[in-house]
Amino acid sequence: MAIDITSRYQRNETALVPDRNGKLQLAVMPRRPAAQTLRVTDYRWRTDERVDYVASRYYGSESSWWMFAEANPNILDWSQVQAGQQILVPRGVA
Repeated sequence: MAIDITSRYQRNETALVPDRNGKLQLAVMPRRPAAQTLRVTDYRWRTDERVDYVASRYYGSESSWWMFAEANPNILDWSQVQAGQQILVPRGVA
């Protein structure tokens, strides 16, 4: 099973695991938390912005919004980000 490069699960491994009937199914396995250092860019949120649109501008894919969520764990609801709030935009692992 190939995991798309824009998926938030791209760094996870896959494995065959039994379902409730004992049949093996391919599954995405959870990743252990790991310390990492990110290179980031500061960004000021604008009025009426959506995280998927901002992700599309930075990464070329609306589905890459999860990268913002990983770099900004203090933001729990991306539909409620206030204009002017500073967020971190990850640019890669340092």
